[in-house]
Amino acid sequence: MKKFILGFVIGGIICSALTGFAVEYAVTANPFPVKVDGVSKSIEGYNINDSTYFKLRDAADAVGGFTVDFVNNTITISTQAEPSETANDDDPIIIHEGEVSQRRFAREGDTVIKADGTAVVLKKGVHGILGEEQGVAPDLGLEVPTGGNRRVEAYKVFSGLTDFKDSTGKSVINAHYYVNKLTGEGHWGSEWMAMTSEPTTEGTFEYQLSEDKNWIWLYGSWADMSVQEPTEADLQTIRDANGLN
Repeated sequence: MKKFILGFVIGGIICSALTGFAVEYAVTANPFPVKVDGVSKSIEGYNINDSTYFKLRDAADAVGGFTVDFVNNTITISTQAEPSETANDDDPIIIHEGEVSQRRFAREGDTVIKADGTAVVLKKGVHGILGEEQGVAPDLGLEVPTGGNRRVEAYKVFSGLTDFKDSTGKSVINAHYYVNKLTGEGHWGSEWMAMTSEPTTEGTFEYQLSEDKNWIWLYGSWADMSVQEPTEADLQTIRDANGLN
């Protein structure tokens, strides 16, 4: 074997190699054993024109040192260290939006890297809520190091925890985490209740947003934006109605 190549092989590539390019490319299952630090690993591979290819996720599982995921139609590779038994310390962490990489609940001083690459250093707002009016969801995608590494995602209940609290000091056992799709800001339900309340005056036009953009006037009443699931087309309609473009 001339060389070893770590690649990402999908069925379409294999099919192409076997059909339209059958003369040029010879594709076979990897015939060679794989060892990592002297330990044999069972990992499926492919030999194409004397080069060996493995799926990224399989290689990550076998070799370690990085993780592979598929988020928002993007292959994501993370080299962050795995959570350790001492992970709940005071060292700042970096939270990548859309990735499950947090080792604990977010804290003031941690950094959130948004999807567009913008870095936001978390701080508490006027209501003492972390990330208030910063347009981020600090605890979205949290991987809790208790009870089987449950993931916390928007609109989904997570349970089995005993000692986790939100910014207001309330327990988040069986709690919901909500994200305002318009602003990108996310909080636990109890945090939303502490920082915003339904406007006391009626709206004057359909899709009108409250001043803090957390409520929207729909069909004659105010609706909580954090629990809505608008499509991108809906969001554009809201932006247009409020002159946010």
